Amino acid sequence: MARKKLYAAIDVGSHEVQMKIAELNRGEPPRMIENLRRTLAIGADTYTSGRISQPLLAECVEVLKGFTGQLKNYRIGACRTVATSAFREAQNRTLALDQIKRECDLDIEVLSNSEERYYTIMAAAGLMPDFAGLIQNGTLVVDMGAGSIQVTAFDKGSLIFSQNMLLGSLRIKEMLADLERRAADFAGLLEEYISGDLEDYRLLEPKGTIYKNLIILGGEINCLKRLTGRGADGLKSITGKQFSQIYRQLLASAPLDLSLENDIPPEHLPLLLPSVIIIRKFIGFTSADMIHIPNVTLCDGLLLDFARQKGDFSPGHDQDQDIISACRHLSGRFKTDRKHAEFVENTALLLFDETRRLHRLNERSRLLLQVSAILHDTGKYVSMTKHHVRSYQIVSANEIIGLSKAEQEIVAWTVRFHSGKPGLDDHNFTGLAEPDQLAVAQLAALLRLADALDSGHRQKITKIEASLEREEFVLSVTAGQDIMLELWNLDKKEGLFTEVYGLKPRIRIRRPQL
Repeated sequence: MARKKLYAAIDVGSHEVQMKIAELNRGEPPRMIENLRRTLAIGADTYTSGRISQPLLAECVEVLKGFTGQLKNYRIGACRTVATSAFREAQNRTLALDQIKRECDLDIEVLSNSEERYYTIMAAAGLMPDFAGLIQNGTLVVDMGAGSIQVTAFDKGSLIFSQNMLLGSLRIKEMLADLERRAADFAGLLEEYISGDLEDYRLLEPKGTIYKNLIILGGEINCLKRLTGRGADGLKSITGKQFSQIYRQLLASAPLDLSLENDIPPEHLPLLLPSVIIIRKFIGFTSADMIHIPNVTLCDGLLLDFARQKGDFSPGHDQDQDIISACRHLSGRFKTDRKHAEFVENTALLLFDETRRLHRLNERSRLLLQVSAILHDTGKYVSMTKHHVRSYQIVSANEIIGLSKAEQEIVAWTVRFHSGKPGLDDHNFTGLAEPDQLAVAQLAALLRLADALDSGHRQKITKIEASLEREEFVLSVTAGQDIMLELWNLDKKEGLFTEVYGLKPRIRIRRPQL
């Protein structure tokens, strides 16, 4: 009998450490075998002192030792261990990770916020049967972490906006602990504090979208489900009226009674009120009658990623398209010339495909080039002078869900080098890993050519064919108008391409057939 293919995911979260073990079968989603979780408020240290204390770290090590013992019992094929904001923001992160490595033989990958939310969305998309249908209409997905919340908007099947806010329930609890002891109406104070950030969010979100659906992920959802009296496992949705009842119950009941009557661990009780206040605010932002509360976690997303890579499983929702869609909306916020951006995007991808044997880059790099092309002119909204520098700053400052920190840096530098003199000796650029520096040079060389071919923003070139001939990269272009400006600009911008690929671009002009 063939041995089961078992994989594991461990999430060292800010308020809880969780491990899930699943069986992977080809073409199928993961089948859960084991789910272990331990409450451990690592974030309580990080959010107040900026460091993880030794006692908490020692406790974390003991929890992880127990988990690794289970991994050996199950004979796991592979395990991915990640940490989120409690480690991401800790000043002693490197020392803490090294201690865990020595004690537990675990290599912990500290996810960026963008990566963390990407996997949580992957979990919802892969495990909610109605996800694809829901996001055809305006849908808000609120991913409630202990350190922050991520609000992601979908419409017409595409991601249109995502914003992170430091309104995690544990962070709020720790920040306002002193006020809680002094406030006569702590619930009112909490609501006032939360409302300030949420009103700022309303100013940023895209206008004109009516949100008919609300999906709440993570946070204290399982505990809140218990307050409905229907248990945590089977409940997939809840009404706004039920949430209002939960809110009143939290205000009226003693914490000990809530814990005993609803089987809620006492350490989770202080996080419930801020969680419910945030959810009620988002219910008010939407016209949703029913709030969807799927039982999915970051670990589910990591296991789905294993299934996608090793088991040929297709989640059904294309998150690469989410990245592209989000970048198009970001580009729109900065009023870029849409037709020019589309020309540059399509041309850059054509050039990428025609030079594959030279650069040997993968499909992920192609996606990074596409994102760079979409965003390359965003800086013109800020200043027409050195707009490539402003574009770099915009890309660096705006989180793109689904891109790692390193990938976002590649995009930012590719955008910066699309115009002007590429500063390959810039000390900030040379601080990148060497493979990333090479990728930027390869992608920027292509983006510079694509941008030059529409210098006048009139899309005069209607067709492009590319070929490698001896020591030249020949671009056969069809144009019905004079392209002297494009040829002049190409001559100015081709130097990086020649330096990177060892070929000189040459234009061969074709007139359109009548």
